[in-house]
Amino acid sequence: MSLIVPTLIVIAGWWIGTGAVLYLQQQIVKPHHGLKVVLALLAIVALLTLLLASKSSSPMQSYVGFVAAVVLWGCIELSYYTGLITGIHKRPCPENCSTGRRFLLALGTSIWHEVSVLLVGGIVVALLLGADNPAGLYSFLVLWLMRWSAKLNLFFGVPYFNTDWFPARLAYVHSYIRHASITPFFFVSVLLASFVAYQLLNNALSLNNDLSVILVLPGVLLLLAILEHLFMALPFADTELWNRIFARDESDTLAIDADTAAQSISKP
Repeated sequence: MSLIVPTLIVIAGWWIGTGAVLYLQQQIVKPHHGLKVVLALLAIVALLTLLLASKSSSPMQSYVGFVAAVVLWGCIELSYYTGLITGIHKRPCPENCSTGRRFLLALGTSIWHEVSVLLVGGIVVALLLGADNPAGLYSFLVLWLMRWSAKLNLFFGVPYFNTDWFPARLAYVHSYIRHASITPFFFVSVLLASFVAYQLLNNALSLNNDLSVILVLPGVLLLLAILEHLFMALPFADTELWNRIFARDESDTLAIDADTAAQSISKP
């Protein structure tokens, strides 16, 4: 019974956090200076909250740390999807491009974003490593490493990837995604993540209620990240999980996407 509450909190945080990012990236048509300030301030608040929540091993502090990690990661994701921090170019992948060149070009589309993730991640690890309550740290690491795993799987090849929510401003990124059968890397990444999730949840069962929450939160979050990976291998319309609540009116979306795409084409 003690695992039900943290499990429900993680599922709610994952669903609301993902939906909020999907919704906001569609609402924010043109990034501006005010957005930079808001995201920066929100990220700082989330980082400070992570630090404060790591001082005590109480379940409430674990929940606060988890939510702070989700908010911080949401700020990082929005900085990319709104076009604030992307890469050194916005060119689609050339035809008949070699794997090595395709990787370099794909990395170039988001290199500054990846550098920012490394910097923020480094700060989080430096501040929270060895803390009394690492729930926030573990949750952030799950979001970080599983996102990189998803990106690599998209590059190597997956049979299914839904682009319904992908903003038009980043349409060129589609050309770097390889639609193909799943590769050995997919099996390795999913099996490794499953093993870590098992270890986290199995160890949580042997601890008292207060300490078990610290491991249950990132453990369940990792299971959800594995589920997201499986969406890339199975013909399942995962966006339906958020469409009813977070979807914007389709006519507005088409009008804004067409305008954004036209602006992108007109730029060199």
